[in-house]
Formats: sequence, structure tokens, C-alpha cells
Amino acid sequence: MAILTKSGRAAIAASIKQQPIHLAWGTGDPTWESAHTVTKTFASNQIGLDHKPVKDVSITQADTTFIAGTDYSVDSVMGVITRLPNGNLENNATVAISYTYATPPEPITADALLNEVGRRTADEVLFCVGDEDGDLITPTGRFKTSNTPTNNLFLRFTFDFDNASNQIIRELGVMVGTVTKPDLPLGQRYFAPTDIDESGILLVLERTVPLIRTAATRETFSFVVTF
Repeated sequence: MAILTKSGRAAIAASIKQQPIHLAWGTGDPTWESAHTVTKTFASNQIGLDHKPVKDVSITQADTTFIAGTDYSVDSVMGVITRLPNGNLENNATVAISYTYATPPEPITADALLNEVGRRTADEVLFCVGDEDGDLITPTGRFKTSNTPTNNLFLRFTFDFDNASNQIIRELGVMVGTVTKPDLPLGQRYFAPTDIDESGILLVLERTVPLIRTAATRETFSFVVTF
């Protein structure tokens, strides 16, 4: 069986490093992480919710609060509640259900953000290796720079105070190969969707907890992309 060697992975990283790299951010779907309360009736011991995935499910009936794992189970991915046979929920019971529509996982088939509001040029693009004492700190661990190509690329992006101020950011995407319009000011580093001729390739997609932007803060994001 053919394999992609370590040096081959480093070559891919080196090729990516030579291209324009931006971090796009967007508002995503405003209903992500929204709270809902509905009244529904069990049918064949199950209730299907109006959203999926879900979290923080609570079921009540009058003054009674039922217990997850004892009275019912929740398939959070499919948004389905099942009445447990030895619990206190009656068959065909009508109940009040409170839940949160959880942010869906990132689809591997995605090629763009749902609702991009802008993108920023990378401040740093470095080869790196994992190191517990490294000075490159990311959510996935610590790394140190490497003078030779590796299969890891460290990326850092810093947005300015006025970039997407007053927006709520729910999604981030590392874009490779963006082509901007030729008549933009020299040195421009932040680009609105109207500044883009070719969006490029979505390399990394992350859906994040809502980030409320204000003109009083700057946002910095660091990633390590491993090939």
C-alpha cells in the first residue's frame, strides 16, 4: 500500500506556506446556542425535537421535574428523547421540554463559511514541532519553531479594533489562495467579502462559541495545521 511520507507531508505544508493565507470569520447561524421551550407528547415512547443537535435538555410536567438517565434518555445528536420503561414518565405523556439548540459540528464537505463578514491576512506562518516548553501556544498544545520544513504550520492572525465591530462571530475559516481585487489600497490586510475576487480554498473550519465583537477589543487567533 502506498503511503504519504513524513517528508511528503512537509512538502505539502511548504507549498501551503507559499500561498496567501487568511482567516475568515462569520456570523454563522444566529439560532445556534438558542434556548427553546416546547410542549410535546410521547409517541411510541419517543419525542423528536425541532432541532438537532441539542443540549441542556430538561423535562417537566406540572411541578415534577424528570431525571435524565432514570426517566428518559436523550440522543443529543439526533434530537430524540426516549421514555425509559422503569421511569416515572407515563406512556403518551404530554410534557414541557426545555433545551438548547447546540452548534452543529463542522461539516467535512464545507467549502465556505455560512455568512462571512471579512478575512484577515496572517501575521505569522511558521514551520513548527510539538514541544511542551515551546513558546508557540495554541488550544491544541505548545510548539516551537523549526528552521526546516515540517508537517506542522503555525498560523497567527490579529484582527484590528474596527474589524467586524458590533458583529457576533460564530465561525472561523483558514483560507488558502485568496485573490483580492487589484485596485485595493497597498498594504490592506482586512478584506470584506466585496474585496474578494476569488475566495480560495477552505483549509480549516471551526465553529466557536459566540464572540461578541466591540471596537474596544482586538482578537488574536492561533492555529497549528498538521498535514
